[in-house]
Amino acid sequence: LGTSRSPRGGPQLAMKFGCVGIVSILFSFQGAAAVSSQRATGAKSSSSPWLSLLTNSWALSGESQPDQTKGLDSLAHDIVQLAKTGAAAPDATMTSAIDSIRSIVTDMKAAVNDSHSAAQAAIDQKANLVTACKAPAATDMTNFQLAMPVNAEAVLTCRESEKPLYDSYTLCESEKARCSNTNECCAALVQPNKYCLNPGIAPSPLQYESTCEGASMCKEADMTSKLAFFKGKLQELDAAEAACETSRAGCQESYDCATKEAAWKTQKLACHDKQTEFEQSYCNLATSVEAQWDSYLRCYDVNKTGLVSEEQKQAAALPGRQQEWRALLRIDCLLSALASSDVNAELETCIKANYTADDWKHLSLSYPSKLDTFVARQSCSEELLAPGTTYFKEHMYSKVDKALMPEQLTTYFCVSGLSTSHCSAKTSAMLLLTKAVKRHHGHRHLTFRRLAHKHH
Repeated sequence: LGTSRSPRGGPQLAMKFGCVGIVSILFSFQGAAAVSSQRATGAKSSSSPWLSLLTNSWALSGESQPDQTKGLDSLAHDIVQLAKTGAAAPDATMTSAIDSIRSIVTDMKAAVNDSHSAAQAAIDQKANLVTACKAPAATDMTNFQLAMPVNAEAVLTCRESEKPLYDSYTLCESEKARCSNTNECCAALVQPNKYCLNPGIAPSPLQYESTCEGASMCKEADMTSKLAFFKGKLQELDAAEAACETSRAGCQESYDCATKEAAWKTQKLACHDKQTEFEQSYCNLATSVEAQWDSYLRCYDVNKTGLVSEEQKQAAALPGRQQEWRALLRIDCLLSALASSDVNAELETCIKANYTADDWKHLSLSYPSKLDTFVARQSCSEELLAPGTTYFKEHMYSKVDKALMPEQLTTYFCVSGLSTSHCSAKTSAMLLLTKAVKRHHGHRHLTFRRLAHKHH
């Protein structure tokens, strides 16, 4: 039982319906009635039997809600019986007690209504926290690309400048390799040869020793035959050397590929830096979008959980509040009956009264989370461009020679490395589908069927 100030400045009892409070008040009235009675008659020492009946009946009110309801029904029955027997008649003390209790009941009804309003307000406050969570808007890619410090065109232009330097270096290395190690210059007959990286073992003339052994130095025919043999070998050597020279047509004596390599690598690093800066914008965008969605989803999930919890809490408390209102209606009826001109009839009416939900329609709660119109949890539909993926390379650098594309940059796979994945990344399958639809615009259904089968 607590006290608060009414708008008129007088004390107003603000209390939740509780049996202990009623018992205390009734006992107080009983004492007051006894004093008043003694002063009035000079002999009475007991309270009014009506007030005693109320006081004694409410002694059981500390029980559970079903027992309280039974106690109230028993109270009504006893009051009716007492009134019918005429054992006691209402007096000034009883009238004063009834008026005071009715005032308390009025305050208690107001407290119930205030409690109910606070319950709905608590639910609505939780619901407002959910609706305040706003899903991120999709990125305006036109404005995003205009604000990029380095755009795709700058990367392509850089790679175009790199291509001739790369071609010059690779051609130099190719010619250097060709001219320093041709198959013709590696023929066994011309070894050793400086234009053969793996010359092998040069042929030895000792293999012809048996041809010379036993030949007569005095016979011209033998000498002519041997001379012809070695002339043939000399021709073979000349032919092999000529083939070696022919295979090196256009070759230089030496190649300075290092200078060409340095020029190419300088440009390559510059293009790598430019590409990294370009791709970093997409990494930053993905990080920002993911962070926004993570913040929104955390906001929604945490507050939605809080809302559902609050709804369950208030739903559990609602039946008790309704039963409290039912008890107050019954007590109010009994109090009115005691003060009526036909107490017995009015008490009987109160006993027969059947209070239903129609009597406390105002004590109903709205549960926003259960409404079809309640704001739903959104999901990210924005597809992120992820540097390092096949889709990104094909989409952004289709005009760049694959030999110029770096195997690794710090921006590669920056999207898949994020701690969250609320938004999906575009894949090469999407690009393939787009190309197929454009290529076979007149046969969309056939193209899609074939493409889906191939992708699967």
